[in-house]
Order: sequence, then structure tokens, then C-alpha cells
Amino acid sequence: PSERWDHGQVYNPEPGIPGKTYGRWGGFLDGVDEFDPLFFKVSPREAETMDPQERLFLQCVYETLEDSGYTRQSLSTEKVGVYVGVMYEEYQLYGSQSSMAFNGNPSSIANRVSYFCNFRGPSMAVDTMCSSSLTSIHLACQSLRQNECQVAVAGGVNVSVHPNKYILLSQGKFLSSKGRCESFGQGGDGYVPGEGVGA
Repeated sequence: PSERWDHGQVYNPEPGIPGKTYGRWGGFLDGVDEFDPLFFKVSPREAETMDPQERLFLQCVYETLEDSGYTRQSLSTEKVGVYVGVMYEEYQLYGSQSSMAFNGNPSSIANRVSYFCNFRGPSMAVDTMCSSSLTSIHLACQSLRQNECQVAVAGGVNVSVHPNKYILLSQGKFLSSKGRCESFGQGGDGYVPGEGVGA
């Protein structure tokens, strides 16, 4: 989408061009820049420097608690763990183009949830590449079995906010040249990145 970056500046259909991407496709979430900072007790200035993945996961966990019939207050007596799978932390690259430093620390995604909800169990970000979200669920289950927490929130977030991701994937020839995910299919040459958030 044009509100992310000017794709024309980084696109070249020829693979192997340094600093360019031959990938033109992706699955993108709408509204990744929409956030009500005051509802989450975050100053608007701080919200501007927060990775959109942190904002999205916080909103998602809040909705998950509501959907499941819990509140932050009702869980205050429980030891609640937070596990989030996250792979790319590229929002901070925009900080180098401005006078402000932008957060690119994945642990703040889980810790923001724990802080806002006043959860006192384990709080961790997990990066095992493509299996990050699944691994976060696995670790949450282990934590519950081992009585490290009584309740666990687990999930993942992945948002493409900077063209560096596409340039990197092009360098490794991971992207599909046809706009379809055929990484392991006959004649397939890669995948199409997609965004998502869930808890």
C-alpha cells in the first residue's frame, strides 16, 4: 500500500539488483497506524515511536481478554504469562531518517501487554523465524504445565512496515515472482509475505 512506502523507489522486476526488490505482492492489514494511545495510558508522543507490532498486539490481547470474558482486574490475582511470536523488527529503521529514536526491541511487545494489564507471569517475545507464533503457543503450554503461570496469553504479530524486508527477501530469492505462494510446489520460486496479528 502507498501509505507504507513508495514501492516504485525499490521495485525492479529483475532479480538480483542490489537495494531493490522484484516482489510486488503481499497481504497487508488495514489500519496499522490507528491506535488510541490514551485508552492504553500511552502518551501520543510515545505511541508515535512504538513499533506498530507492539500497538497491534496490545489491542489484540485486550480484545482477546474481552472475547473470553476476562478483564485485567479479574486476572489480577492470577500469575499470567505473555508469549508473543515476532520476527521482523524494522520500524526502528525509520528512526534513522528522523530526529527521534524508534523502538525496535521485540521484548517490549510482550512486556507492554504485561505492564498495561499488570500481569506478573513470564513475559517474552519469541523469534524462531516462520514458526515464532507456533513456538510461543508451545512455550505458553509448557509454562502452564510447569505451573510457571496459571493463565497464558499466546500469539504473534507480523507487519511489513519498511521496504527492507522485501529487499532482504529478494536478496535471498525467497519471494514469489508470480504473486502466489509456491515455495515447495513444482515450478514454484517463493512465497508472498502476509501480515497478521492474533492472540
